Amino acid sequence: MKMRNRMKKHSLKFLSAFLAIFLWVYVLNSEKVKFEKTVSLEYILPVDMMFAQKPPQEVIFLIEGPRAFVRTVSEREDRLVIDLNRANARRALDFTVDINPAQLNLPFGMVVERVIPRKLQIRLEKKASKIVPLKLLFAGQLPDRLALLHPELEPSEVEVYGPRSLISKLKELPVKPVDLEGLQGLDQVAVELQLPDERLTVTGGSDVKLRYQLKASTSNFTLTEVPIRFLSEKRKLSSNVRSVAVKLMVPERLLKNRSNISSTVQVWADVPDQAKGRITVPLKVILPPTIHLLEISPKSIIVNIQ
Repeated sequence: MKMRNRMKKHSLKFLSAFLAIFLWVYVLNSEKVKFEKTVSLEYILPVDMMFAQKPPQEVIFLIEGPRAFVRTVSEREDRLVIDLNRANARRALDFTVDINPAQLNLPFGMVVERVIPRKLQIRLEKKASKIVPLKLLFAGQLPDRLALLHPELEPSEVEVYGPRSLISKLKELPVKPVDLEGLQGLDQVAVELQLPDERLTVTGGSDVKLRYQLKASTSNFTLTEVPIRFLSEKRKLSSNVRSVAVKLMVPERLLKNRSNISSTVQVWADVPDQAKGRITVPLKVILPPTIHLLEISPKSIIVNIQ
């Protein structure tokens, strides 16, 4: 009997402690708190329009509600879609859009006290496009005894889209300056465009290349009897000339191992697939990036195709 009474007393103590903790947690989590939440904005523009002035990209909601939901709401990613086709039914170019607090989905008990900014100032402009030439720019200097030949951009012009006021003033589009010191013995490098305004976009402008030739002004190494390799699908072809001589400019550090230089130099004759009879084929020299060509002799050969 005494044991039963003692257990009953302990059970009541545990129950009281549990209720006290539960009530404390409940009161703590139901306490009203205020916090800020930043929400990103996504705009849907009319097809023929662009922004004349960049609008706000986010708004801040000042929210009050139970502490229990604060972390859930503050950490989730929310985005408001602003459809300017609906907001601007009259097709005005300068107007305001009102941010409705009810657009943000909140748990029960949470309310929006304020939105900053509450009204968005929108300025639109007609979209236009123009084909403009690209302007080639350089930075730095070439290494000594090297000359840059026949630099050209491919494509040489691009189509640019943007607000009509910007497009009408656009005469050319520069590329980011090409570092001359970084050019190697290749024949092309990728270049980037410089858009003067973030509202401008380019079609096909992500694949612009600078084609060029680097030629040595003096020679410090000559190879004779370099064999000509033929690039062709034709099996029956012949030429009286089977080798050439090339004059090169080679870095001093590589001159110590002349046999390696010889093994890396290739001369190719690219014979057109549809060619027949007796034709003249120009020769192309393939070199490592640090070695540069001054002269090849002969520059072309006569090929007989059967």
